[in-house]
Amino acid sequence: MRHAAFAVALGACLPLSAAAEPLFFSSVTSNDIDYILTDDPDALACLVDRGDGRREMPDKRGGPLMAEGVHLFDARYLDGAMVPIWAHPRLGDRDAALATVTPLAHAIGKLPGFMRAKLDHVVLLDGDESAFAEDRGRFFVVYAENLARRIASHDLEETVFHESVHATLDQPHAASEAWRAAQQADGGFLTGYGAENPDGEDLAETLLIAYAALRHPDRLPAALTERLRRQVPHRLAFIENLLTRLDRPAAMRDRAAVCG
Repeated sequence: MRHAAFAVALGACLPLSAAAEPLFFSSVTSNDIDYILTDDPDALACLVDRGDGRREMPDKRGGPLMAEGVHLFDARYLDGAMVPIWAHPRLGDRDAALATVTPLAHAIGKLPGFMRAKLDHVVLLDGDESAFAEDRGRFFVVYAENLARRIASHDLEETVFHESVHATLDQPHAASEAWRAAQQADGGFLTGYGAENPDGEDLAETLLIAYAALRHPDRLPAALTERLRRQVPHRLAFIENLLTRLDRPAAMRDRAAVCG
């Protein structure tokens, strides 16, 4: 547990006017809450080396979209999902690429199964930029140096969850009438990042915290859970309904059957 500092900072009692303010700037990096633990159940069965190939490698820094010699891996999961992970050749040889692909594949293995099943692929680049996602293509992009920092701060799983929400749930939910009605009914936002980007970030920001509150309530400070229920009750109800419909336990297969 790493949330003691937050609980003290939040305080036992807050005036109603303060409850409308965001709790912190970002659900992932501006607090010490470990929503998803490193030793949580992990559905990764194996990583399959698919050789090298030519792939689209979108990069917020610009440059050519297509890259040759991309290291291709298939992350296969016990629930039957398969997520290709494409590592840019600038990361080095296959062993160097695999060293970063492996923890990334494990983090994907901790996602709710319905999110993992919808992921089309993941792009891994060199560098220290922040991750981003593409909802229409159902993929996200991460950078190796940034991932190393997220691993050190116990934020890798939360980063993968956040980007996977964008890749798998933004369409159709972030712009849906139901989600926008819930935003309007609630008024305030849980995070500053969500408040600054209500159309593009609020769903991902809120869903990570709500997922922890609904699935692992012992991991959140009691004061945070109370703020969640007071500040965004309509969005919490939306997310609870969404998870009830989509987050169903899947039958796990034998590792040998999945990996051959």
